[in-house]
Amino acid sequence: MASIQSSFKRYIRAHWPQTLRSKMIFLAIMMISLPTMLIGYIVEVQGRDALLQEKQIKLYAVTNLLDQALAESFERYPNLPREQRIKALNEQLSPITDEITKAFSGVGAGYYNRELDAIITYAPQQLYGKAVGVTIDEEHPGRTVMATGRPLVKSGSQVRGNIMNAMKPIERDGKILGYIWANELSNDIDQQALKMDISIIIVICLGMLCSVLLIVIFSRRFASDIDTIKTGLAELPLNLNTKLPPLKGEMGEISDSVNALSRALREAKTLNELIIENAADGVIAVDTDGCVTMINPAAEEITGYSQKESMGKPYENVFGGRGYRSPILDTLEHGIDHVALEVDYPAKHQVIQISVSTSQMHNAQGEIIGALVIFSDLTAKKEVQRRIERAERLATLGELMAGVAHEVRNPLTAISGFVQILKDSEQDPQRLEYTQIILKEVHSINRVIQQLLDFARPRPGLYQKIYLNHIINETLVLIKTKGVEARIDFDVILDHSLDAIDADGEMLKQVLLNLLINAVQSISARGQITISTQAVGQDKQMIKIQDDGCGISDDIKAKIFTPFYTTKPSGTGLGLSISQRIITSHDGDITLESQPNQGTTFTIVLPVRLGERNPT
Repeated sequence: MASIQSSFKRYIRAHWPQTLRSKMIFLAIMMISLPTMLIGYIVEVQGRDALLQEKQIKLYAVTNLLDQALAESFERYPNLPREQRIKALNEQLSPITDEITKAFSGVGAGYYNRELDAIITYAPQQLYGKAVGVTIDEEHPGRTVMATGRPLVKSGSQVRGNIMNAMKPIERDGKILGYIWANELSNDIDQQALKMDISIIIVICLGMLCSVLLIVIFSRRFASDIDTIKTGLAELPLNLNTKLPPLKGEMGEISDSVNALSRALREAKTLNELIIENAADGVIAVDTDGCVTMINPAAEEITGYSQKESMGKPYENVFGGRGYRSPILDTLEHGIDHVALEVDYPAKHQVIQISVSTSQMHNAQGEIIGALVIFSDLTAKKEVQRRIERAERLATLGELMAGVAHEVRNPLTAISGFVQILKDSEQDPQRLEYTQIILKEVHSINRVIQQLLDFARPRPGLYQKIYLNHIINETLVLIKTKGVEARIDFDVILDHSLDAIDADGEMLKQVLLNLLINAVQSISARGQITISTQAVGQDKQMIKIQDDGCGISDDIKAKIFTPFYTTKPSGTGLGLSISQRIITSHDGDITLESQPNQGTTFTIVLPVRLGERNPT
């Protein structure tokens, strides 16, 4: 029993209103609900009693009408046998009962003859005529009426069913000849009572609802002032410029005090804090427990985490996710300062490269009170450096390739010419076959040399207004053959709202052809290739080519754009290198996402407008 009481108390404490406004609303609702429900109950009980009394009066009125209409009819036909007399009396009295019951919907009425001990008539005759001649049970309340000579109202199961039955004795010259009854089905009475109950409940609910709405409306203003003050106090530690609006009454005095406190804190702010707030580098401070005590706007912008998300929370929970071990925590725990340490930091939206310097913070007594980290974003700088280094490598490699191609092409031309002469003059079939093989291989070498020259000295771009969707459709015509379409489904999802961009259509077609050929070759049996386009902001457009082929492992992904690197027995390793160089010449970017046995996705992002070029 004690455990049940304890559980009940815990439940009440957990669900009891906590805020001032909710307590006020709860108290007002209880003050309105209890009296209203009590009044509703009293009205319902009295209304039901009044309804039943009204039904009794109506039924007695019917019996009185029947009694007046009966006169001395029961004493007729005294010499007829019982069955014939019942029939004769029924023929005489049934029109009377039918006529009277027509005026009272749902009411049944009739006569019972004590001498014949049978029902003489039961109206409406068409519904209850079969009951004529029936003798009532010994326990039937009609026998009590005939025995006592007093009217009686009884509810329950009788001849007609579950009814309210008003019965009146037929008395002539001091002799009880039988009784008259008028009844109504209890279901009809219950339905009327139910309608009355529903009406009462609706009125009560509407009254309570209106009362609750009025309470909520009147309490909202009071609660709004409290919420305004609470919000201002919550924002004050983060923003000393917080100012509460003017309020009325006691709430206005509290609001003025908070504003005065805010002004005092702003005036007490030190020059160092102002410098940190306006610094271009990110600055974050933590206490000895590793919880964030300060973060400047630059740090918010670089990390993507706001003051509300980080202030007062453990640094490791906010900034140290995804396996990142922060230098500031290392400094806090081991006292090791870091200077210009370059690390990959998992910011809120992406991994960035930052330069980090950390140090411990001491108070005036020399005690450690926390640690400080100052950092700057190197991502853009590293990306520019990466592009420059790649361009330099490609330029150097291009010059080397151009020289090699030139030195190889000259003797190759001579070899091709002399082999052609030998072929024309040769009659021996076996030697003719040898010369054809030599020419085929020479053509293969020449094709590689041409790719080298294309990579080393790409032709000048013919930049003009083109639509990416048109280029993709033209490329698909080239790639789709009966053999390819028989085993590969092409899902083309194009954004038809894309505008024209400044680009060389033929060069982009070459890139798409290379990527689609690779996608087709990565699918050994049946598979699917998805090509989609979409806008990236206002100034860029994106192409995605996704296949569900064999995928690429991590060690191969790092070399995939390296010239001459290939995993194909007959490949030259220049297709993706040339594609990357074409995209770079368009000031775009090409990236790769792939996992072994999970397919590959190439993403190309191109600018809509080229900076210094003048497209025709």
